[in-house]
Amino acid sequence: MDHLHERFSQVATDMKRYLLPLRTLLVAGSLLVTTGCGSDFVNLVPPEALPVTEFYRTENDIRSAVTGAYGNLRSIYNTFWQYTELPSDNTQTFGESEGIFGAFDKLTWLPSTGAVAGAWNDGYRTIAHCNVVLDKINAVPMTETTKNQYIGELKFIRALMYFNLVRLYGEVPIVLKEITSEAEAYSFVRKPVAEVYAQIEKDLLEAEPVLPAKHAGANIGRVTSGAVQSLLGKAYLQQEKWSQAETILAKVVGAGTYRILPSATDVFGAGKDNNDEIVFAVQYVSGGFNEGNVFAHTFAPQPSTVIRLTGSSYNVGTRDLYDAFETGDLRRDIYGGVFTSGAFFYYWAKKFVDPSISLLNEGSNDWPVLRYADVLLMYAEALNNREKTTLALAQLTDIRKRAGLAPLTGLTQAATQLAIERERRVELCFEGHRWHDLIRWKKEVPTMAAFREKYRAVDPTIANISISETKKLLPVPFRELSLNPNLTQNLGY
Repeated sequence: MDHLHERFSQVATDMKRYLLPLRTLLVAGSLLVTTGCGSDFVNLVPPEALPVTEFYRTENDIRSAVTGAYGNLRSIYNTFWQYTELPSDNTQTFGESEGIFGAFDKLTWLPSTGAVAGAWNDGYRTIAHCNVVLDKINAVPMTETTKNQYIGELKFIRALMYFNLVRLYGEVPIVLKEITSEAEAYSFVRKPVAEVYAQIEKDLLEAEPVLPAKHAGANIGRVTSGAVQSLLGKAYLQQEKWSQAETILAKVVGAGTYRILPSATDVFGAGKDNNDEIVFAVQYVSGGFNEGNVFAHTFAPQPSTVIRLTGSSYNVGTRDLYDAFETGDLRRDIYGGVFTSGAFFYYWAKKFVDPSISLLNEGSNDWPVLRYADVLLMYAEALNNREKTTLALAQLTDIRKRAGLAPLTGLTQAATQLAIERERRVELCFEGHRWHDLIRWKKEVPTMAAFREKYRAVDPTIANISISETKKLLPVPFRELSLNPNLTQNLGY
């Protein structure tokens, strides 16, 4: 156990003694709780808990609360692939798990689907956590440098949550302070996508100058200015703000803080976390704290013995992804592994599977939210859309060299875009980028329609994929619409 992992474990203990006022107020997303037909707030205060008024008094209180915000990310990214890989042509859930994740595999989700509400609630619960601490922090004595750093970290996490929410649901409520009454909770309505992105940009631009470029010692794993810049670049890119994306991503590339490691085997796996290619990762820890990941169980095929823990086939790579790697690409057999069982072909994510794990929630390898290879590929896409094609292709060179592939030169702008799309798919496979990449490229409908036609004879369940323009967004959860009549539903639901 190292660095920020130690703090997360301590916070798990602290949370048994302190009540952080993360009011589960589930209206505008995880912000209001009702019981039965009544409308009173649920009393979430255990008798033995420290009253809220006695917390947030010292720098250590604030530090524990900020670290707790990081801890919220663990459950979110344990299943982030469900929303970002499974709906795409990258991964699928096999027959033995259709009843659990089939709605996301086949794009047949409904407003009543549990995971549709899950992403909304998890996002807003974490936002609520950040808002509470941001509201309390100025009254707590500490140096301005330390205070500003904590504020920057919280604003990054809040921006990350809104970035996930706006991509998943489109228009969403913008909540920037602690909610203290039921009436206040009902006042929140969905805001235009442009306003949500404007808030994301504001939080990140305010966080950038107050965070260090690197952390050392026990602070390794906390947010850095490079992480802020990279997320801002990703937000600009998703909006097709090519000039702004180019400018901010150029700062990350030019800083020299990160690098492409010589071998793809060095990037992922237990004991390889927080290396020079990781910009920001969700930190997991084993050791019986129930703070590890479940990736080994999730990504490994159910009938195999490739790991000690029984796999589930919840999120297994498709044959289409396997075939997308060029001949001689070293990444295909490093990032994934093949297991066959009768007619079934399983291409599973070796990237995130620790084969030594034998218990759930004990995986200690981290989840890379932002990685330098992603930064370079985003930078290349921004450059190419700015008609700087030669420079765009140059960003792919180190990534392809590591994969054992020759550099690409002399391509047209259109061909360069296709090359970037292919590199993003294979380099970042299983990492939670594919679905929203397809949406940004306006290719989710034709890509999934072609995938359905190509493989329906091999796996008849693929014929059940229901793709349409409206599926680029999830529906607003049924419960939120029921609780708050001011919320509206997305088209197509």
